[in-house]
Amino acid sequence: MVLACGLRAELIGVVFAAALMPNLALAGEERLALQLASGTEVQVRLLRASDSTARLPAIIVLGGLERGSAAVDLIPRTTDAVLVGFDYPLWLPQRMRWTEVLPLARRLEQGVHETIEILGRLHALLVRRADIDSGRLSIVGVSLGAPFAVVGAARQDYRGLVIIDGFGDLPHTVRYQFARRWRPRYGVLGDGLAWLVQTAAMALIDLPDPEDAARRLRADQHVYMINAQDDEFVPERSRESLREALRQSGAQLTFETTPGRHIRGSDEQVIARLYPQARVWMQREGLLR
Repeated sequence: MVLACGLRAELIGVVFAAALMPNLALAGEERLALQLASGTEVQVRLLRASDSTARLPAIIVLGGLERGSAAVDLIPRTTDAVLVGFDYPLWLPQRMRWTEVLPLARRLEQGVHETIEILGRLHALLVRRADIDSGRLSIVGVSLGAPFAVVGAARQDYRGLVIIDGFGDLPHTVRYQFARRWRPRYGVLGDGLAWLVQTAAMALIDLPDPEDAARRLRADQHVYMINAQDDEFVPERSRESLREALRQSGAQLTFETTPGRHIRGSDEQVIARLYPQARVWMQREGLLR
């Protein structure tokens, strides 16, 4: 287990864009439609930056909900892997009325389980492709994508798992989000309201437990977890909860604490000086050729 400090986690794809070559022309983009059990159709994008017919590792990217499959566009093309993104089958409204809470909870619950279903279907699709190295599939979860990535890795044979600004302890994390907004305005009452929202959310929405998934990771899986030192979005308790669950697994772990705040998708400039560290980790763990 490695504990390091100094790599700045401020860009989706910092860890998994190994062997980045910023000015490569895109050799090809493939678009697919996945049909889920509910009838929902999800759009998937596969980006390949090389004309080579060699079998390449594949990296599934789970960025912010608002970006969906566009998360792969933040990553400079790499000839070392096929990048895969998809549009989430769930969304979060900016505002809602109290009368909309229960219908929204049902839609969110369905979206959560469909996202996990997508990861299973994508794994089955990728291992059957002649242009994909089925022994080198990785999944990356950034922020809200991290719990999905952990669950997906536990259920399928993804050899690499990268967690950027991820978290566990979902009840505490939910409460923290509301409390940090309402406390300055309402004081102690804001904390109480945040607790009520968290309690209602956990009662209404059946969510998978990322810690349980983390503990089930296997010895042939490699995990790289990066957390920002001054993360204003994820409380330390939630980060440590996931780290501790990972320590109880059989997976090969690398933890990194980095200076800076919670990752932002707009911080593209930093990638040019960060990819060498990412490539070293990926190659050392055998996730790239």
